[in-house]
Amino acid sequence: MIYLDFAATSPVYDKILVKVEDLYKNYFYNPSSKYSPAVQTQKFYDIQRERVAEILKVKKDSIIFTASATESNNLVLKGLNYKDRQKIVVWALEHKSITAQFETLKKLGAQIILINNKKGVLEEEDVLDVIDKDTKLVCIMGVNNETGALNPIERIAEQIKRYDKDILIMTDIVQAFSKVDINLENVDFATFSGHKIGGLRGCAGFYVKDKEKLHPVIEGGGHEFGIRSGTENIIGAYSLAEAARISREKYREKWDYLTELKEILVNFCKENRFLINSPEKSVPYIFNFSTGRLPSEVLINYLSGKGIYVSSGSACSRGKTSSVLKTMGLSDIIVNSSIRVSLHPDTKKEDIEHFCYMVKEGVEKLAL
Repeated sequence: MIYLDFAATSPVYDKILVKVEDLYKNYFYNPSSKYSPAVQTQKFYDIQRERVAEILKVKKDSIIFTASATESNNLVLKGLNYKDRQKIVVWALEHKSITAQFETLKKLGAQIILINNKKGVLEEEDVLDVIDKDTKLVCIMGVNNETGALNPIERIAEQIKRYDKDILIMTDIVQAFSKVDINLENVDFATFSGHKIGGLRGCAGFYVKDKEKLHPVIEGGGHEFGIRSGTENIIGAYSLAEAARISREKYREKWDYLTELKEILVNFCKENRFLINSPEKSVPYIFNFSTGRLPSEVLINYLSGKGIYVSSGSACSRGKTSSVLKTMGLSDIIVNSSIRVSLHPDTKKEDIEHFCYMVKEGVEKLAL
């Protein structure tokens, strides 16, 4: 098996799997209870919050645990008050868990302003040209989940705060978390997930600079500083923190190696006249291209039959063509023949070479 769909989800690290059973036995207690094992469970949970905060270089109490990045994005966007300022400036290539909320947000009083520069990656001027004193929030993802585009979040955030310090800034860092260092000094909210980096499913979270800016969308016992009620997922939090630690070490050590793997893919596309959809400013571990000759589904099924697993775009939008590529202005032929390859530091060079060979074989055999 050759798995090249790490942007969709990642297998849980063995170091986490071997500890999970014992952790569930030792920390199954409800941390809200007052007896000794429950108190120890709360302490263990607090340590995981601190570990995640250390990865992001933020204060411990600014980390809110959730069940998914989709939930995190919803809690932030739906938890803001749009009475004083109405405009939300959003990059048009955001994840579906952002864009699917637009109609609901409008009912809450928000006005959506989309940024689409067709380049597939943002620059400061793209944002500064559309913000004004009625802007409540600017929402820009760190790394695009389909193309790997790397947005200059730090520079954009600094320029926005220089223009108006009261404009809030939100970034979805799901595909950047523990892989790309992003300075959150000028960022107000940052959402992330565990299963994308080798943690258990059902564990995610977000960073919030000022908790007073949010009102709770999920109400109950007042967990997570009153922002997200619900009995805590202790082991999920551990898996997220541990996966982030492992992932950070691996991506730092193998960044140049991943760049080499991407270069193999780039050269392969150039040799076969396939269109490269990933912009020049993109991470080395997510690569998008189009054959222009064979529908994505046909090629994906062919590769699957050979034990090679890739996708054609976001795994969170079932049965739909890539809205990201369409928004970038690419033709239907290019959009419908796109392939996303997402890598891991443990991906083998020979697997990439075999993938390239099988793509060429599949196109030559099946293209009309």
